[in-house]
Amino acid sequence: MKKKLLITVGAGASLDFGLPSVGAIDTFLDGRAGQTHPLAADPASNLYGYCRDAINAYYSNSPKPALRKWANFEEVLYQINLLLPYLSDPHQMHGSNALLSANSLPEVLHFGRNRSTVNGAVMGNLSSSLMSELADYFIDVCATASTTKASEIAELGQFLAALQDEFEIGIITLNYDNLFTQALPGLHTGFDTTGNFDPMSVLARIDWNFIYHLHGSVHFAMTGVGHDMHGITWTATPSKNHSVHATGRNSQDSMEGINYPTSPLVAGYGKTQQILRQPFRTYFAQVSRLVHEADSLLFLGYGFGDLHLNAAFSEVRDRYRPIVVVDWAGDNLDPLQLRHDTWSYNLFKTLPGNAHAMSRAGQSAPADLGGIKAANELEVSKDPGYPLAVWYNGMLEACRHPQKIVEHLT
Repeated sequence: MKKKLLITVGAGASLDFGLPSVGAIDTFLDGRAGQTHPLAADPASNLYGYCRDAINAYYSNSPKPALRKWANFEEVLYQINLLLPYLSDPHQMHGSNALLSANSLPEVLHFGRNRSTVNGAVMGNLSSSLMSELADYFIDVCATASTTKASEIAELGQFLAALQDEFEIGIITLNYDNLFTQALPGLHTGFDTTGNFDPMSVLARIDWNFIYHLHGSVHFAMTGVGHDMHGITWTATPSKNHSVHATGRNSQDSMEGINYPTSPLVAGYGKTQQILRQPFRTYFAQVSRLVHEADSLLFLGYGFGDLHLNAAFSEVRDRYRPIVVVDWAGDNLDPLQLRHDTWSYNLFKTLPGNAHAMSRAGQSAPADLGGIKAANELEVSKDPGYPLAVWYNGMLEACRHPQKIVEHLT
């Protein structure tokens, strides 16, 4: 019987296939907000960009420059949602308003026409509009990638097939794109042939060979009926229409008073609240079981920034099993023995490992990442109790050297 390999896919795995970076998504949302919510006093600016820049201005005053943060689009979306009850609470339902208040925000030209004070309705419309734009954007870029990156997607399929030769594979992806389902059709998703989600097909599944989209997919659409009118179904051909748009829908309410747009995608912070819908709830409920069942772990372009997922992996820190992390790094980046940043901190907080035991195979001194990349090698652990290896040459090069990855997973 083959051993089980659990593959976790993050945003970095999609960059080589034409999908946008986190920074590119921020630029896109900034541009769309410029059309729907420009500032009244400065139409060249917009409410989304104003919020992002205000957060970054605050971070710039950090007394410890080495700890300075930068806001990404997910944080900005969360802070926008966080502001809603502080801007409008007509029925006095949000207790924090007794203790806190929002800073004033500049007036906007709502959809470029009407001058408006930014209240909860305006901010809520910005949030839902951006989620709708995000869904459309990913449908477009996935359609483009299917043709312009067809050969690269084929290489991804060959990589996954090589992994299947050695393991039963299971994929949990945090990405909205369909690269992996294009590369390896037929993976179990939990949706039946009519597009309806069957939770028990996930919860009771013994076989692997699955892909679970923990944060949504371009194939998700809100075509539910009756009591579940926002229910998510699977559509074979993604379409940009009302079924993927958050605008005009009721929000997702929370006990804390933060409301989130109802979308087929989970975006921004506050993911533990947003994943209470199906199929996200069932997918995440299954993660702990999968982590415990897996014999080896492979992380593809995952930045270890989703703490709710990290917590599941941390449950089995004391269990011996091979782990490979596929990432990209510049030639001059410090190796793990010397690296002190958020990525490396979260990596070792999540996974068992010893940074001081990491080096190039055959040497004990800190590794030269440029040399490792040139030789298509991995930075590896010399501690036999922590079989961790890190690939720094990016996702596409990993696809072209599957045996380099497999040898560290077995």
